[in-house]
Amino acid sequence: MPGKLKVRILAARDLPVMDRASDLADAFVEVRFGQDLEKTEVFRKSLNPEWNTDWFKFEVDDEELQDEPLQIRVLDYDTYSAHDTIGKVYIDLNSLLWKDGVSEISGWMPIFDTMHGIRGEINVMVRVELIEDANQFRQSSCGVHFFSSTRVPSCYAVQAIHGFVEELVVNNDPEYQWIDMIRTPRASNEARQRLFSKLSGELQRKIGLKVLEVEGNAVIGYWQCFDMEGESGVVVRGIGTAATLKKNTAVSPVKDPTKEETVAPDEPLDSHQSSASPQPPKQPPSPSKQTPSRLQLSDPDLSTVGLLASSGGSSGQAPKIIPPKILGPKIAMMEYPFFTIKTFPPNFLAKIGGAVTARSVKLLDRIHNPDEPETRDMWWSEIRTEIRSHAAAMGCNAVVGYKERTSIFDEICLLSATGTAAVVNVGLREAQSHQAILTASLERVELQKDPMATTPPLNDSLEGMTATEVSQCRLCHIPYNDAALPFPVTLATCLLCRKSKVPDVLFMTIEPPSELGYTGRGCCIQARICKTKKKAQGEINAAAISDALPFIEFELHRQLMNRLKVKGMNALFGMRVTVTVGENVLVGNAIATAVYITAMPPPTPLKITSKDTSESGERHLKELQQRFVDVTARNREIYDLASHPQINISLESESPTHGAIVDETNEPQLSSGHTETFVIELDDTEDRQNIADLFEPGLPQGFYSCSTDKLPGNVELAHHLQTVTMMRRQNLSDASTKNLNNTFSEMVQSLCFKLRSNTPCCLCRLSWDMFLTDDNIAYVPQSPR
Repeated sequence: MPGKLKVRILAARDLPVMDRASDLADAFVEVRFGQDLEKTEVFRKSLNPEWNTDWFKFEVDDEELQDEPLQIRVLDYDTYSAHDTIGKVYIDLNSLLWKDGVSEISGWMPIFDTMHGIRGEINVMVRVELIEDANQFRQSSCGVHFFSSTRVPSCYAVQAIHGFVEELVVNNDPEYQWIDMIRTPRASNEARQRLFSKLSGELQRKIGLKVLEVEGNAVIGYWQCFDMEGESGVVVRGIGTAATLKKNTAVSPVKDPTKEETVAPDEPLDSHQSSASPQPPKQPPSPSKQTPSRLQLSDPDLSTVGLLASSGGSSGQAPKIIPPKILGPKIAMMEYPFFTIKTFPPNFLAKIGGAVTARSVKLLDRIHNPDEPETRDMWWSEIRTEIRSHAAAMGCNAVVGYKERTSIFDEICLLSATGTAAVVNVGLREAQSHQAILTASLERVELQKDPMATTPPLNDSLEGMTATEVSQCRLCHIPYNDAALPFPVTLATCLLCRKSKVPDVLFMTIEPPSELGYTGRGCCIQARICKTKKKAQGEINAAAISDALPFIEFELHRQLMNRLKVKGMNALFGMRVTVTVGENVLVGNAIATAVYITAMPPPTPLKITSKDTSESGERHLKELQQRFVDVTARNREIYDLASHPQINISLESESPTHGAIVDETNEPQLSSGHTETFVIELDDTEDRQNIADLFEPGLPQGFYSCSTDKLPGNVELAHHLQTVTMMRRQNLSDASTKNLNNTFSEMVQSLCFKLRSNTPCCLCRLSWDMFLTDDNIAYVPQSPR
């Protein structure tokens, strides 16, 4: 698809002084696309030049439009020496290649210099003209939309969800080339910047080709990451969820909330119809005519996944928007049934199993051919297969809220993948058209001989309940067989339907589903651990890190469980767990949003034990136990949980009916325990510090925080203000969890102080990242909004 790129340079403003004699600048602009270069005239002695050029025209191919960024370079003219660089502007042209989008952008853009930062602004006009090309063998993917949001954009309607797409691109790092020894730091930085922009465009083009293969037109939940592997090169990874979107022009009618519908015992929940449902948009061509090569049959160890696929139905209430459609079992099962989005249309999720995680330590110097992506692809295939197996063990057929991360230090590369195991409602149909949405089935025909052998029919267990009651508890019903638990867990009877089983706690990486019923208001909880290790190299270092990972995971889990119980809640949403590798330290960080799900049992109170049998020791123990009770009761009032009758019963009872089976001792209990409460042993200084961390002060009055897009519960936000980023440079020479907690706490308090004029204020999507250098310097960016 050939195209024409047109560029106009209008003016610039607020340029820096480049001529000390006149305190002005002689500015001109270079416009480069690929190997073609155009220049403007020199505008002398002005910090606000105006060029108003004619159109610079570049005739290019659409593949080049996707891969190459438009480079606009502002320079200061010198007669007898090399021209001085003022700054650069890189413009990604992919947003101008959409068939239903704009073909021109214009306005003021910041001029950025890698050494001095922002150095003024430039006013440009960019226009792209494409010629339609129907060649099915083309190498471009023009027209595919990329959305980094973890939910479907509000101005679009979902017509089909095609599943997981991924791609990986490898290139040499300019920072490690021999010419870097003689060129200036600015030139080296610009070489990297050009490479990053080009690799980003190439990655999107290749992912877009995969989307077009399945007749999609968009990628939602798009996540792009640059892995700096040193001498091994630069790896650019991208993952997302392929979908077919259409502009949402219809307005859904508002349903009368006072009228409730009763689920008929003989009517499947997933085929419930309502006259209030909006008319569906025109559907894309049937995807059953294609079988893309990336879809293949699953391994034998996943043969039980399809058995539970039809057990989850939709709630009896008609959705307000058109839900995603799912095709029947005509297409083979997805190789990786992952979804990178975290917010789903109503009734897309049938049941939630819980969080699943996989980590692996690799050595970069063992890559035989660093310039080829095959080795990295194999690494990530192992991680994804393990995640898929974890989900299958929990009786789930998909992983939602999926994300991949890396932590690289020297030759060590730590791969991590997290998500939430769930049952996707493969029986879901649009209310009026009965056409399918999920274009690759998550079940197989040969596995449907006896689909109800292990799980009772949903409409039988929920017979006679209203649609509202079904939707508020259905998602947290266990997807696995309660007679053969895949892991140690305490089950209880659902407090709403009084029939199905629910776990005592749920950890999830997704956003809180709107269908679930919640009590009170949510809050943000965090957990951290700083673990030292010996300096080592090669396989010895990799083995030491691998051995430490299970203990880091367990400690983070223990802290989250303790804080969750102190807050008086029973579920975590938006959970994000990262492990950062340093030279002689490993840092684990977890953040999540705690909520109380009404259908699940209330948390049991924490219990403290000690081997100190002296009178003073017992008195101190009773004081701590009473303090826990008082703090938990106060938290339940703060988060509006006191009105729930089951919570009050749990608070007053010393021996709750539903006790957690996880033993809170230094040694993890991997089998079912016999304690009826969550136990903390108080034996040494570390235990005392862990207890002291549970009494950490909350946010200042008027501030709320959460790791999700919105604060769950009965809180109404007026409007969205802005995104805030804060960075702290910290020396970890005295690496300890206490010092790390103090650093993070100080950053939050400092941020609240700067935003004190905006109260009441909620810090949504609160997230942390950490980067460790060779001299144990930690860079901690914080990005709430």
